[in-house]
Amino acid sequence: MTKIYDQHDAAFKRVSAFVILKDGKRFGSVAFKFPADGAGRLYAYVQLFGAPMVRGFASGGGYDKRTAAVSAAAEHLDFGALVPDFDKPTLAVARFAMMRDDGQDWADALRKAGFDVWQAV
Repeated sequence: MTKIYDQHDAAFKRVSAFVILKDGKRFGSVAFKFPADGAGRLYAYVQLFGAPMVRGFASGGGYDKRTAAVSAAAEHLDFGALVPDFDKPTLAVARFAMMRDDGQDWADALRKAGFDVWQAV
C-alpha cells in the first residue's frame, strides 16, 4: 500500500490546488506549480467560473510568493460579455480580494470576503 502514496507524492511533489466556494457552490479554483529550486518562478493558475483561466507568477524569495502570484493572475481576470455562473459583483469581490497583496494570505483575503477556500491537493 505504501507504493501508491509514494507515486502520489512524486506526481504532486511541486503542485498544490485549492477549491473556492461561495454559499456552498463551487466558485473557482487556484492551482500552484512550484519551482524546483525554490527561487524560480512560482505559477498560479486562477479560474473563476464565468471568466477565462488566467496565470500569474512570482519569483525570488523572502516573501509570500503564492499571494503575489495569485495577485498577478487576478489582475488579468476579465469577465467581459460572458454569462457568468455567478453575478458580476460577486466575481468582482473575489477578484478584488485576490488582487490584494498587502501582507495577508490570498486565501485569508477570500475568506474575509465571504468565500470558503479548501485545499484539494
